[in-house]
Amino acid sequence: GQPVVGDQLEVANVIALDVTYRLMNGVEVDPASLAQGTDFYANVRVYNPGTRGNLDQLILSFIVPSGWEIRTSRLDEGETPIKSSSYIYQDIRDDRVYTYFSLQTGEVKNFVIRLNAAYEGQFYMPGVSCEAMYDNTISARKQGSFIEVGRD
Repeated sequence: GQPVVGDQLEVANVIALDVTYRLMNGVEVDPASLAQGTDFYANVRVYNPGTRGNLDQLILSFIVPSGWEIRTSRLDEGETPIKSSSYIYQDIRDDRVYTYFSLQTGEVKNFVIRLNAAYEGQFYMPGVSCEAMYDNTISARKQGSFIEVGRD
């Protein structure tokens, strides 16, 4: 199931998670209010401070609000200013991206997800989360929020 809107707490157990949003030229942008048609990307940073050693079988879940679309380099030739870190497997669906990976002790990985503010309106953006698939004591989550896509 999905948590009730606004009923999510930020969590950082064993791993740390940070999410920033940037325009394609690298300038940081507030995702709460974007003009329709804006191309941008989410940079999700996951860090293993090493309290439990190397971490395997991690999954990063990035669910996009209904007003945004995922843009993938598999379909177009656009480039982002930064590249994603290596991962084992990435499952890109219509409304979400699942990234499977491992983290060594002290390692930081940055995952880039290209997006477009496609549809006008107000939408709920679920929180970004990362967790170990088989150990529920390893997890990190950012709280969700409302976003708005307006006319240019």
